Amino acid sequence: METKVTPYLAVKGAAEALVFYQKAFGAKVAGQMSDEQGRIGHAEIQIGEARIYLADEHPEIGFISPTSLGGSAVMIEMTVPDVDALMERAVEAGATVARPAADQDYGWRNGKLLDPFGHTWMISSPI
Repeated sequence: METKVTPYLAVKGAAEALVFYQKAFGAKVAGQMSDEQGRIGHAEIQIGEARIYLADEHPEIGFISPTSLGGSAVMIEMTVPDVDALMERAVEAGATVARPAADQDYGWRNGKLLDPFGHTWMISSPI
């Protein structure tokens, strides 16, 4: 078995987040489970080759979303073929542009988005 890292996102409104990530990023839902209260206890999405886990926040076990915390200290970087097209698609789905796409002097084009659930995404592609 090889070592891998999988982001696990705490989301206030995980069901809505699953819809957003499908519309904004073309994510495929690979599975989900809900608890007795109807909260999503675990879901998995696939974006390209990347797997991301997410669930509704569960404050009782310290799993708290950026919405409740007032922001996130983590940024998710996604490399795509066309930064501008993906950012436009994400904004149409409900994301906010935190930094417009621009060519960088190190040979990449990238921009930053804030999704409706408080997570920050850097969208990048090589020039």
